[in-house]
This record gives sequence, C-alpha cells and structure tokens, in this order.
Amino acid sequence: MTIFSKQTITILSISLLTFTISSCHSKQNDIYTHQIEYRDYTDHLIVVGELQPSNTLNISCPRLRADASISYLIKHGKWVEKGDTICILEAKEIANKYEQANSDLDNAKAEYRKTEAQLNLNTQLLIAQKETIEASEAIKKLDSIQQKFVSNSRKQIIGLELKKAELEKQKVVNRLNSLKNINKSILSQKKIKIKQAEIQLSSAKSLLDQLIIKAPISGTILRAKQRRSNKLINEGDIVWGGMAIAKIPNTASYQVKLSLTEQECKQIEKDFPFKGKSKPNEIISGFIKNKAPVGKPIEENSEVKIFDIIAKIDSINFEPKPGQSVFCNIITKTIPDAYIIPLLSVFPEDSIQVVYVAQQDKFEKRSITIVYKNAIQAIVTSGFKAEEKVALIKPHKNQILKKDTSDE
Repeated sequence: MTIFSKQTITILSISLLTFTISSCHSKQNDIYTHQIEYRDYTDHLIVVGELQPSNTLNISCPRLRADASISYLIKHGKWVEKGDTICILEAKEIANKYEQANSDLDNAKAEYRKTEAQLNLNTQLLIAQKETIEASEAIKKLDSIQQKFVSNSRKQIIGLELKKAELEKQKVVNRLNSLKNINKSILSQKKIKIKQAEIQLSSAKSLLDQLIIKAPISGTILRAKQRRSNKLINEGDIVWGGMAIAKIPNTASYQVKLSLTEQECKQIEKDFPFKGKSKPNEIISGFIKNKAPVGKPIEENSEVKIFDIIAKIDSINFEPKPGQSVFCNIITKTIPDAYIIPLLSVFPEDSIQVVYVAQQDKFEKRSITIVYKNAIQAIVTSGFKAEEKVALIKPHKNQILKKDTSDE
C-alpha cells in the first residue's frame, strides 16, 4: 500500500469520526457539549490489501554479494514453461571475477607446462651427461685391454681414469634419482595451484550462472512490486540478495496480503475479523491468519520497516485476480455496553481522568476509568446514564458543581 493511500484512508477516517462528533454537539452556557453514546463499541482499522493466491512460488534475487541490475525481465502476466528464462541480471563485479578466475587458471596451466618442460630439460641434460660418462668409460676400458703393451705408469693412469669416470657416473645417477623426487614435488605444487584456480573458476561460474534465472515450474509470471513506490519491478532496476523479483501463483485459492506500518501492525492480532470491497458490489470477508514477527526494510538499508499480514478469506462473491486491490475494514476492538465519549472531553487531574457532565446550567466533575481509547474517542463501561452530555472544554470554576461523584 502506498503512503498516499495510507494518508487518504487516515484523513477519511478522522473526517468521518469528526463529522459524527460534530453532529452530536450542543451548547450550554457558551460551552460546547457532546451527548454520550451508549452502545456496543467497535474500533476499526481501514487499510488497502492485495489479493494473492494462497500458494505462491516466490522468485528472488540470488545472494550474489555484489550489486546487480535487471537487464531482462519477462513481461508481467505471461505464461512460462518450466526451465524458461524469466530474468537476466547484470553484475559487472561477478563477470570480472569470472574473467579473472579464467585467466588465473590459464596462467596456472601455462606455468605447469613451462615448469614441466624445464624439469624435463634438466633431466635430459643429466641423462646426456651420464651417457657421455659411460661412453668415456667404455673408451677407457678399451684402452685397458692394451695395458699389456704400455708402461706401468700408463696402466696406473688408465685405472685411475676409470675409477674417476665411475665416481662421476654414480654422482650423475644419484642426481637423476633425486631429481625425479624433486620434479614430482614441484609438479605437485603446480597441480595444486591449478586445482585451486579450477575451484575459483567453478565458484565464479556458479555465481555467473545465477545471473540467469529460470522458471522452476510452469505458470503465469507476475512481477514483484517495489516496496517504496509500489510499482512493478522493471528492467534497469537495482536488486539485491533476497529481494523479490517475480512470483508464480497457484490460483486454486486466494488470500489477502496487507503490508502495514509498525503502528498499524500493533493494532492487529490473529483471528481479528475483517470485511472488504474491491468494488461496491464485490464483497469479501474473513479473518487475520498470521502476522510477520519482524518487519522488512521499505528499501535497502532503510530503518523504516513494513510488516506483512496475511488474512484468510471466508467468503467472496466475485472472481478474484492476482494483485487486485481490496479495501479492508478490520475490527480491532469490540466492547459491549460501552459509553463512548470524545477524547476532547477528558481532562487529566493529578493521577485521575475526569469529565464534566452537564447538569442543568452547571457541570458536575466526574472521575472515570478509561478501558480503551483511540485517537479521538475514550471508552468507559460505567459511571454514566443514557443521554448525558459532557463538556468539550473545561468549564469555569463558577460553572462547576461543588459535589464530585466518581464512578464505582
């Protein structure tokens, strides 16, 4: 319900009650009086509600942890099949994160390939060094066959060279064995980085996929309304996590949804009856089914909250439509055998409330116990007689009877 509608209803209600009070005024010794009403009292709250199917599947903006805007939204009232795209959101931050995650994965894979190539090259160099030593060792062994034809000193040199070649070969073999483990460890670290990048990309892709909202079931799509303006959500609007975007109603049964201020919500309790009209001849009635325990901000980061109230329909004499407005008259208080007096006629004195009851050309001061009051009326259940009148302003001292009677 818009702020304008609320103000209009409030003004109309006060005007009606003011007119009622004014019609009962009379004047006594220059003091306006009002005749006390004795009847069963009922207090009302008049608000505007909205007809909606009792069972509705709400479609909300996913919790993206980023600002998003609507770039595409299916038309209001259009039929969709399950799986149809109904909304596409635009969120540059999420798109940038996906591109960055994709780039990080490509870089991690490139780094792995580069490292793998370098390690393979180092391994091949050692293998080549080993093979060179083995070839040199073979040559030395051929020379050793000819040792019987050379001097003793030459024989010793050849033997030492063979031992040296054997030692160098062993060193290369040891390095090759160590290099295998080192290479395995280095490549494992690179694989871990690739896995991390893949997880980041998968997370970014999941968020990116959530920007495309599809119909979970078949049905008629109804766009949600903006809380502040009460207008239908449209393309280009900013949305945030959990904000309603659309809904798919089940039109088998209907209820009335009321969005009220905190002050209005406090006046309403479960099972309070209501009657309403959409048009003069379209009548609806029922009772309050439940009320939200906490309010929702009227807009993001707002301290002003509205409370959702759901009213169940007992009877309806017309074919309802989703989103149809209904003027609801909710009975908030019923007091049988009540005396109804204007709040203007009640005057506080010390710790009690008093009124001045007209007695011929004087006024009798009488203390009262108020059992209920609203903005313009006070309700008491005893202490008066039928057709008595009370002063709307405090009489002068010489107009007040000395005797003071109090209600029992």
